[in-house]
Amino acid sequence: MKGSIQKTFAFILLLLIPIFIASNFFFFRAKKDLPSSFSSDFMSDDTLFNEKRFAFLLFSNDCLKNPDQNISSILEQTYDNYRIVLMETKNILPYVDSIKQAIAKANKSHLLTIKSFDEEKPTVACFQQILDSFYDFEIVIQLDCNDWLANNEVVAKLNYIYTSNQETWLTYSQYLEYPSYQKGIIDPYMKKMLRNRKTKNFPWASSYLKTYYAGLFKHIKKTAHLKNTPHEPDRLDLYFLPVAQYSRYHTYFIEEVLYIHNTN
Repeated sequence: MKGSIQKTFAFILLLLIPIFIASNFFFFRAKKDLPSSFSSDFMSDDTLFNEKRFAFLLFSNDCLKNPDQNISSILEQTYDNYRIVLMETKNILPYVDSIKQAIAKANKSHLLTIKSFDEEKPTVACFQQILDSFYDFEIVIQLDCNDWLANNEVVAKLNYIYTSNQETWLTYSQYLEYPSYQKGIIDPYMKKMLRNRKTKNFPWASSYLKTYYAGLFKHIKKTAHLKNTPHEPDRLDLYFLPVAQYSRYHTYFIEEVLYIHNTN
């Protein structure tokens, strides 16, 4: 009886092995096809294992409610190797002076750069122009001016992730909605999606706290992977989708809540 059960188990196992190989063929093939030396294009040797440099990219298409919370959450970070780039849209313009004052009060005026935002151009074109001015090795932290960081260790956490694994090119995290403090719906499980090449719903592209190497963005743009979408020129999630599609297995999901999304 025991021998019969073992034979049956072995037979089932033999049947499952080819199924597993077939179902994971594209998964392993895609991973092998990634250019392993690509990261050297935007990370110089002296920045590979040192503290990473971050650049907050502040932007909002909506009317601002209270940008003080946004700026305070940045200035209170324990990790201070960062700078702040403010995209001066018409919605942000009335608050620029108060933002400057808050940063000056923290003695960090030297960290702020204000970039003009041409309202006549598509949002994606403005993003291209501004990101082209970033250093390749800078890690962009994209932050809506109505939202804020969940705690003062967010940048430290990001630095740990990027320095501990050089194969990480971009990240996204879990978030909470304000004022309900309900946890957001972010799907970290991309393996099946990548295996089946169903990348239209990449969670990174539409996440609230997305981070990425500026050099990665510029590389994708140079190789014509990024194209304007004539019918939806302001859909940044669609514009960043090719970045996620190209990076694939270099995307890192952070289960920890790092971001507060203001739904008011």
